[in-house]
Amino acid sequence: MRNIALLPIILSFLVMPLKAEKFFNSGHEYVLARRIQLKQEAMASVQKADSSSTAYKIGRPLSITKAVVFSSVIPGIGQFYAKSYIKAAVFFAVEVAAWTIYFSNRKKGDEKDSEFKAYADARWSEYRYWSYVNWVADEYYENYDPFPWETYEADYGGYWYLIDPDYYNANQDEIISVLRDIEGTEFSHRLPDTKTQQYYEMIGKYPGQFGNAWDDANFDSQYSGPSNITAHNDYYMSMRDDSNRFYDIAQYGLMAVLVNHVISAIEAGFNARRFNRRHFAVEMSYKNMNYKSEYVNMFGLNLIW
Repeated sequence: MRNIALLPIILSFLVMPLKAEKFFNSGHEYVLARRIQLKQEAMASVQKADSSSTAYKIGRPLSITKAVVFSSVIPGIGQFYAKSYIKAAVFFAVEVAAWTIYFSNRKKGDEKDSEFKAYADARWSEYRYWSYVNWVADEYYENYDPFPWETYEADYGGYWYLIDPDYYNANQDEIISVLRDIEGTEFSHRLPDTKTQQYYEMIGKYPGQFGNAWDDANFDSQYSGPSNITAHNDYYMSMRDDSNRFYDIAQYGLMAVLVNHVISAIEAGFNARRFNRRHFAVEMSYKNMNYKSEYVNMFGLNLIW
């Protein structure tokens, strides 16, 4: 009876390994079949497309060249293009201020220029100047044959020794031609034939030669400047100084414009570069690649800036 009772137990131990081996072999075959199926599907997909990608851009790269060119033309535009709005406002404001300084002071200089020229035309006389040269030659040149002159009482005291007005008007070119030789010998400067900028500079700047021709001067006095000049000559020079000061300020404004263009262009380029470094694009991609005789899907991330 004991032997009969043990027989079922012994048989169960003999059968269980056989069933377990059969189950394991069945699972292994399934895995191999599935791998073969995946391999075939991968090869089929390769025939359709080798690779694919999808990009998710969170920023677009800026053109540094464009930023530089924009600010070279109008300061601040390159900064605006590079999304730096405060700097754009600053550079543009400097541009407006510099041009305002230039044009406003240029206008003031032109107005003063017209003012002192009108003042000189009314109070300084070429007729008195050539009469003075004629009188100096008559005083210091023994063999000089002077043009006829007469004594006049000066408006502010002293005397003028002026060439006869009618004779001067009738023979002006001949008189000036002769007195040019005296001018070149006796004086250091030559009065320009026309009323150029140099003409107006010389009649105020060199009182030793031209100071006696002012309407508040006389021929008996010697003027040397800047302290020994007539009041009208002094006021004329102050107007010229004002005009030149306005022109100088206008030039500073123009220099500020040029410097602002250069600095703005350079800064805009760096600003665009900094923007590109802060903002970039993320690109997701995958490719079917042959790895150890099997095709696998490779995923990646590309950073673009």
